[in-house]
Amino acid sequence: MTVDLTVDRAAVPPAPPHNNPAADAGYTVPDFPGVMVLTKDGYLSLLEIYSVSDDPITTWPEPRFLDR
Repeated sequence: MTVDLTVDRAAVPPAPPHNNPAADAGYTVPDFPGVMVLTKDGYLSLLEIYSVSDDPITTWPEPRFLDR
C-alpha cells in the first residue's frame, strides 16, 4: 500500500540531504509487514507499507505490533 505525500514547500524549509528511506520499521504480525517513509529533495514524499506474505496489505498494521 503506497500513499504519496505532498508538503507545502513554502511553509517549511527542506531537511538536510540523507539516504532513503528516511525511516523504516517492521511489525511482527500479521506476516511481518514493514513501513517506510521516503523523501525527495528534503521533503516527505511517500509512505509505503509492505509485507513478505503473498497476500496484499489491505489495512494499516496496528501500532502495538511495531517492532522497535
